[in-house]
Amino acid sequence: MSYFKPLNSNENNLHIIRASINNTGTIVQPTSNQLPRNFYSSSVEIDPKGNAFITITYPLTFNPSDIPSVFVENQSAKNMYTLNKTNSSVEIHSSTSTFSNIDVAIIGQKSNGPVFAVSNRGWKYSTRNQNYSAYDDLIYTDMFVGINTDNPTFNITTAGNICYIPNKVTNTSIDSMNLLNSYLNIIDINTPSNTTISLPTASNDGQLINITIGNVTQQNTYVILDTTTNIINNIANLQLQNKGDSINLCSYNNSWLITGYNIQTAPSLVNPAVRYNNINASSFSFNAIANGLLTILNLDANLIINLPVSGPYNGYVVEMVVGNANIVQNNTANLLVGNIITNKSFINLSNISDKIKLIGTLNGWLVI
Repeated sequence: MSYFKPLNSNENNLHIIRASINNTGTIVQPTSNQLPRNFYSSSVEIDPKGNAFITITYPLTFNPSDIPSVFVENQSAKNMYTLNKTNSSVEIHSSTSTFSNIDVAIIGQKSNGPVFAVSNRGWKYSTRNQNYSAYDDLIYTDMFVGINTDNPTFNITTAGNICYIPNKVTNTSIDSMNLLNSYLNIIDINTPSNTTISLPTASNDGQLINITIGNVTQQNTYVILDTTTNIINNIANLQLQNKGDSINLCSYNNSWLITGYNIQTAPSLVNPAVRYNNINASSFSFNAIANGLLTILNLDANLIINLPVSGPYNGYVVEMVVGNANIVQNNTANLLVGNIITNKSFINLSNISDKIKLIGTLNGWLVI
């Protein structure tokens, strides 16, 4: 016995009975405990025309108003047909005076059993649907639609072919939890008060969020992204203040990882006069390069770079380029690969413009 719900159907709790019956009318499979109560088959009888038949009875199995469908398959001869089909019984006749082994499937609606709260009606087209009155020409579905799962754990909505329905808010109407329900979040700065966004703890790895400033009518007002809680980073709080300022985040390991940002003026990030780290081999240390800036290596001597265990530096980005090298002495910056995820046995930077970029993960530094 089983319940199922076909695609593009309003019918819930469809019930199927499957059984194999031999040439004497005896049920050979499945066992009785796998069949509805009082389900049975009669012995083979002969009708007035001299044809063999059996009667299958299944009382109180299907809805009283529903006459189920009956499908019969005969492997030896296609000579079976049904007569006198009701809500609780059906006759299966043979066109000969002998009865052959058959497989039978009886399918109909059942009032009890598993209940599906939303009937599977497939995809629908609507204009100005009451749930999305702001959008024309909407294609929607009552089904749960997830990615690698039946039931999504966060909302995904699309508008048109390739774009997203934006979550439009102002800098004073931001709901940090609501930001997680949309990929594209557009913020208009229209009130003269700074607003801090503290994202809730991420609960599912791989969710993407974009936060973008759409319009600015109040100058010198910031939307501040709090990067000290739930955000993996190595920079101070981010300030979004100009039209087009944006940031991309990805949920990872119960936190948020900054995957990129476009900020025209961000005084809180770095000293505007400092755009890179200028490091000699003799002054090199991990703390000197772990600040999110591009590090220019001036190889006045050989340099061994042993990056620390990455776990505490999950999400840190380190980028280095050789700015000057002593060609006569052939000085190199040798990156020890013990904590670096790579298939190389060694990584050496020795020529001007040799460059490497890494990001810390739980298991080691990943070359990106």
